[in-house]
Amino acid sequence: MSEPDPIDGLAAEADADLEAGEYEAALTGFEEVLRRDPEHWGAALGRVECLHLLWRTDEALREVVALTPPPDEEDDPERAYLEGEIRESRGEVEAADRLFAEAHRLDSQTFALPTRLTEVDFRGLLDKVLASLPSVIREAVLDVPVLVHPKPTREIAEREPTIHAEVLGLFVGTPVGEKARGGSGYGDVVMLFQRNLERAGRSRQEVSREIKITLLHEYGHYLGFDEEELEHLGLG
Repeated sequence: MSEPDPIDGLAAEADADLEAGEYEAALTGFEEVLRRDPEHWGAALGRVECLHLLWRTDEALREVVALTPPPDEEDDPERAYLEGEIRESRGEVEAADRLFAEAHRLDSQTFALPTRLTEVDFRGLLDKVLASLPSVIREAVLDVPVLVHPKPTREIAEREPTIHAEVLGLFVGTPVGEKARGGSGYGDVVMLFQRNLERAGRSRQEVSREIKITLLHEYGHYLGFDEEELEHLGLG
Protein backbone atom coordinates (compact mmCIF):
# COMPACT_ATOMS: atom_id res chain seq x y z
CA MET A 1 0.00 0.00 0.00
CA SER A 2 1.48 3.31 -1.10
CA GLU A 3 2.15 6.08 1.39
CA PRO A 4 -0.07 9.19 1.13
CA ASP A 5 1.50 12.06 -0.75
CA PRO A 6 2.71 14.64 1.84
CA ILE A 7 2.16 17.45 -0.66
CA ASP A 8 -1.50 16.49 -0.98
CA GLY A 9 -1.75 16.58 2.81
CA LEU A 10 -0.20 20.05 2.97
CA ALA A 11 -2.53 21.29 0.25
CA ALA A 12 -5.55 19.88 2.09
CA GLU A 13 -4.46 21.64 5.30
CA ALA A 14 -4.06 24.93 3.44
CA ASP A 15 -7.50 24.49 1.85
CA ALA A 16 -8.99 23.89 5.31
CA ASP A 17 -7.32 27.04 6.67
CA LEU A 18 -8.65 29.01 3.70
CA GLU A 19 -12.18 27.67 4.29
CA ALA A 20 -11.91 28.60 7.98
CA GLY A 21 -10.87 32.17 7.19
CA GLU A 22 -7.31 31.67 8.42
CA TYR A 23 -5.84 33.39 5.38
CA GLU A 24 -2.30 33.98 6.67
CA ALA A 25 -1.96 30.34 7.68
CA ALA A 26 -3.44 29.21 4.36
CA LEU A 27 -1.03 31.45 2.45
CA THR A 28 1.93 29.94 4.31
CA GLY A 29 0.63 26.46 3.54
CA PHE A 30 0.13 27.09 -0.17
CA GLU A 31 3.58 28.65 -0.45
CA GLU A 32 5.12 25.57 1.17
CA VAL A 33 3.30 23.34 -1.35
CA LEU A 34 4.62 25.49 -4.20
CA ARG A 35 8.12 25.38 -2.77
CA ARG A 36 7.99 21.59 -3.00
CA ASP A 37 5.99 21.45 -6.24
CA PRO A 38 6.13 24.71 -8.25
CA GLU A 39 3.62 23.29 -10.78
CA HIS A 40 0.86 22.61 -8.22
CA TRP A 41 -2.10 24.39 -9.84
CA GLY A 42 -4.45 24.25 -6.86
CA ALA A 43 -1.83 25.77 -4.57
CA ALA A 44 -1.08 28.50 -7.11
CA LEU A 45 -4.75 29.47 -7.25
CA GLY A 46 -5.10 29.15 -3.47
CA ARG A 47 -2.14 31.44 -2.94
CA VAL A 48 -3.68 34.09 -5.21
CA GLU A 49 -7.01 33.82 -3.40
CA CYS A 50 -5.29 34.34 -0.05
CA LEU A 51 -3.47 37.42 -1.35
CA HIS A 52 -6.81 38.79 -2.58
CA LEU A 53 -8.59 38.15 0.72
CA LEU A 54 -5.70 39.71 2.65
CA TRP A 55 -6.07 42.94 0.64
CA ARG A 56 -2.77 42.38 -1.17
CA THR A 57 -4.72 43.23 -4.29
CA ASP A 58 -2.00 44.44 -6.66
CA GLU A 59 0.15 41.41 -5.86
CA ALA A 60 -2.83 39.10 -6.34
CA LEU A 61 -3.55 40.62 -9.75
CA ARG A 62 0.05 40.20 -10.92
CA GLU A 63 0.08 36.58 -9.79
CA VAL A 64 -3.28 35.62 -11.32
CA VAL A 65 -2.41 37.26 -14.65
CA ALA A 66 0.87 35.30 -14.65
CA LEU A 67 -1.25 32.12 -14.57
CA THR A 68 -3.12 33.05 -17.78
CA PRO A 69 -2.66 30.33 -20.43
CA PRO A 70 -1.21 31.02 -23.89
CA PRO A 71 -3.66 32.45 -26.46
CA ASP A 72 -4.08 29.04 -28.16
CA GLU A 73 -5.23 27.33 -24.92
CA GLU A 74 -8.53 27.64 -23.06
CA ASP A 75 -8.48 29.35 -19.71
CA ASP A 76 -9.20 27.60 -16.43
CA PRO A 77 -12.65 28.76 -15.23
CA GLU A 78 -11.53 29.06 -11.60
CA ARG A 79 -8.57 31.21 -12.62
CA ALA A 80 -10.78 33.44 -14.78
CA TYR A 81 -13.35 33.88 -12.01
CA LEU A 82 -10.65 34.67 -9.46
CA GLU A 83 -9.16 37.32 -11.72
CA GLY A 84 -12.69 38.72 -12.09
CA GLU A 85 -13.03 38.99 -8.31
CA ILE A 86 -9.70 40.77 -8.03
CA ARG A 87 -10.47 43.21 -10.85
CA GLU A 88 -13.91 43.88 -9.39
CA SER A 89 -12.31 44.81 -6.05
CA ARG A 90 -10.11 47.27 -7.97
CA GLY A 91 -13.19 48.91 -9.53
CA GLU A 92 -12.56 47.39 -12.99
CA VAL A 93 -16.16 46.24 -13.23
CA GLU A 94 -16.44 45.79 -17.02
CA ALA A 95 -13.30 43.67 -17.16
CA ALA A 96 -14.52 41.72 -14.13
CA ASP A 97 -17.88 40.93 -15.72
CA ARG A 98 -16.16 39.74 -18.92
CA LEU A 99 -14.10 37.33 -16.81
CA PHE A 100 -17.17 36.12 -14.91
CA ALA A 101 -18.87 35.50 -18.26
CA GLU A 102 -15.84 33.56 -19.51
CA ALA A 103 -15.79 31.40 -16.37
CA HIS A 104 -19.50 30.73 -16.91
CA ARG A 105 -18.90 29.77 -20.54
CA LEU A 106 -16.20 27.32 -19.51
CA ASP A 107 -18.15 25.81 -16.58
CA SER A 108 -21.75 26.99 -16.32
CA GLN A 109 -22.61 24.50 -13.58
CA THR A 110 -20.07 25.89 -11.15
CA PHE A 111 -19.84 29.56 -12.15
CA ALA A 112 -23.13 31.39 -12.51
CA LEU A 113 -23.48 34.69 -14.30
CA PRO A 114 -23.93 37.58 -11.85
CA THR A 115 -27.51 38.78 -11.44
CA ARG A 116 -26.80 42.43 -12.11
CA LEU A 117 -29.33 44.99 -10.82
CA THR A 118 -29.51 48.75 -10.99
CA GLU A 119 -29.18 50.68 -7.73
CA VAL A 120 -32.93 51.41 -7.83
CA ASP A 121 -33.81 47.78 -8.54
CA PHE A 122 -31.55 46.52 -5.77
CA ARG A 123 -33.04 48.99 -3.31
CA GLY A 124 -36.54 47.85 -4.27
CA LEU A 125 -35.54 44.24 -3.65
CA LEU A 126 -34.00 45.25 -0.33
CA ASP A 127 -37.18 47.08 0.76
CA LYS A 128 -39.25 43.96 0.09
CA VAL A 129 -36.83 41.86 2.10
CA LEU A 130 -36.85 44.33 5.00
CA ALA A 131 -40.65 44.21 5.11
CA SER A 132 -40.51 40.39 5.41
CA LEU A 133 -38.11 40.27 8.37
CA PRO A 134 -39.19 39.31 11.91
CA SER A 135 -40.50 42.21 13.98
CA VAL A 136 -37.44 42.23 16.27
CA ILE A 137 -35.22 42.84 13.23
CA ARG A 138 -37.55 45.46 11.71
CA GLU A 139 -37.42 47.34 15.01
CA ALA A 140 -33.62 47.13 15.01
CA VAL A 141 -33.53 48.64 11.51
CA LEU A 142 -35.11 51.80 12.94
CA ASP A 143 -32.00 52.30 15.10
CA VAL A 144 -29.41 50.73 12.80
CA PRO A 145 -29.90 51.73 9.15
CA VAL A 146 -28.88 49.68 6.13
CA LEU A 147 -26.28 51.21 3.81
CA VAL A 148 -25.61 49.72 0.37
CA HIS A 149 -22.10 49.85 -1.11
CA PRO A 150 -20.93 48.28 -4.38
CA LYS A 151 -17.98 46.49 -2.72
CA PRO A 152 -16.03 46.48 0.53
CA THR A 153 -13.10 48.89 0.36
CA ARG A 154 -9.67 49.00 1.92
CA GLU A 155 -10.84 52.01 3.98
CA ILE A 156 -13.68 49.94 5.48
CA ALA A 157 -11.25 47.09 6.12
CA GLU A 158 -8.93 49.44 8.02
CA ARG A 159 -11.78 50.03 10.48
CA GLU A 160 -12.97 46.41 10.42
CA PRO A 161 -9.81 44.37 9.78
CA THR A 162 -11.54 40.98 9.84
CA ILE A 163 -13.47 41.60 6.60
CA HIS A 164 -12.34 40.79 3.08
CA ALA A 165 -13.32 41.91 -0.41
CA GLU A 166 -15.89 39.13 -0.96
CA VAL A 167 -17.96 39.58 2.20
CA LEU A 168 -21.71 40.04 1.61
CA GLY A 169 -22.52 42.26 4.58
CA LEU A 170 -21.10 43.83 7.71
CA PHE A 171 -22.38 45.20 11.02
CA VAL A 172 -20.35 48.19 12.17
CA GLY A 173 -20.93 49.49 15.67
CA THR A 174 -21.58 48.24 19.18
CA PRO A 175 -23.86 45.27 19.94
CA VAL A 176 -26.82 45.95 22.22
CA GLY A 177 -25.35 44.08 25.18
CA GLU A 178 -22.12 46.10 25.07
CA LYS A 179 -23.63 49.60 24.99
CA ALA A 180 -23.01 50.16 28.69
CA ARG A 181 -19.30 49.47 28.21
CA GLY A 182 -18.91 52.24 25.68
CA GLY A 183 -19.43 52.50 21.95
CA SER A 184 -17.17 51.51 19.10
CA GLY A 185 -16.62 55.09 18.03
CA TYR A 186 -18.72 54.62 14.90
CA GLY A 187 -22.42 55.02 14.28
CA ASP A 188 -24.25 51.68 14.24
CA VAL A 189 -24.96 50.59 10.65
CA VAL A 190 -25.38 47.43 8.62
CA MET A 191 -23.62 47.49 5.25
CA LEU A 192 -24.61 45.39 2.26
CA PHE A 193 -22.25 44.92 -0.68
CA GLN A 194 -24.34 44.85 -3.83
CA ARG A 195 -21.93 43.38 -6.37
CA ASN A 196 -21.00 40.50 -4.05
CA LEU A 197 -24.65 39.75 -3.33
CA GLU A 198 -25.44 39.80 -7.05
CA ARG A 199 -22.87 37.04 -7.54
CA ALA A 200 -24.23 35.00 -4.63
CA GLY A 201 -27.41 33.96 -6.47
CA ARG A 202 -28.32 32.72 -9.92
CA SER A 203 -31.58 34.71 -10.05
CA ARG A 204 -33.36 37.68 -8.47
CA GLN A 205 -35.09 35.25 -6.12
CA GLU A 206 -31.78 33.78 -4.96
CA VAL A 207 -30.23 37.24 -4.56
CA SER A 208 -33.26 38.24 -2.46
CA ARG A 209 -32.70 35.17 -0.29
CA GLU A 210 -29.02 36.03 0.15
CA ILE A 211 -29.94 39.61 1.13
CA LYS A 212 -32.34 38.24 3.76
CA ILE A 213 -29.81 35.78 5.20
CA THR A 214 -27.14 38.48 5.30
CA LEU A 215 -29.43 40.97 7.05
CA LEU A 216 -30.50 38.40 9.64
CA HIS A 217 -26.84 37.54 10.25
CA GLU A 218 -25.65 41.14 10.62
CA TYR A 219 -28.58 42.29 12.76
CA GLY A 220 -27.98 39.16 14.81
CA HIS A 221 -24.52 40.58 15.54
CA TYR A 222 -26.11 43.89 16.54
CA LEU A 223 -28.48 42.05 18.90
CA GLY A 224 -25.50 40.35 20.53
CA PHE A 225 -25.40 36.84 19.01
CA ASP A 226 -21.93 35.42 18.46
CA GLU A 227 -20.93 33.30 15.45
CA GLU A 228 -21.71 30.01 17.21
CA GLU A 229 -25.20 31.19 18.17
CA LEU A 230 -25.81 32.44 14.62
CA GLU A 231 -24.76 29.03 13.25
CA HIS A 232 -27.20 27.36 15.66
CA LEU A 233 -29.97 29.60 14.35
CA GLY A 234 -29.05 28.74 10.76
CA LEU A 235 -27.65 32.22 10.06
CA GLY A 236 -23.95 31.44 9.88
